[in-house]
Amino acid sequence: MSTLPGRRRGPSKGDRRERAILETARTLLARKPLAEITIDELATGAEISRSSFYFYFDSKLAVVVALLHGISGELGRDSGPWLDGAGPDAEALREALTALAVLWRDQGRLLTGALAAAPGCPPLAQWRDELRTAHVHRLAARIERDRAAGLAPAGPGARVLAGLIDDLRTAAFTASADPEALVADLVTVELRMIYGEFRDNHSAG
Repeated sequence: MSTLPGRRRGPSKGDRRERAILETARTLLARKPLAEITIDELATGAEISRSSFYFYFDSKLAVVVALLHGISGELGRDSGPWLDGAGPDAEALREALTALAVLWRDQGRLLTGALAAAPGCPPLAQWRDELRTAHVHRLAARIERDRAAGLAPAGPGARVLAGLIDDLRTAAFTASADPEALVADLVTVELRMIYGEFRDNHSAG
């Protein structure tokens, strides 16, 4: 089993301390940027010494990468019912987008900073590429299934369309001060991109 970049393998009894470091970082990142967070703050929040911190992570970046991979796992689970379903299921898509919006609300500083830094930081670039690739692959498979079943019209290549949807989401949430306010519009836009004309009665005024 491979380990994440910058993470040190420790004894199982240290798992709680590692989780404490990650939770401390997640809490601090909701309030201020990574550059303002110190190793001492992370260690204090986890109730360990500064030297003990380096047993689990070799840098603040390693903590961030671990947090981001955890977020990726959450996104995969929350999107499952939509990505594994069929047809223009507005409610399943709404639930997936709502969970994504909540993550952006709570961890927007972390996500925005990671995306901005990714082009010049290989570990962050790898995280972004893996996250996008996983979502595009599953969404493209859904589009292809629905087209084969006659539930969605023919159109651009499924992977191209899925990539456009992923990029749209990322751009929208990155630019928004209120991610949850975007959900209704994103549901309508994404369903229309896949299925053509679509009216979401849930958001109708």
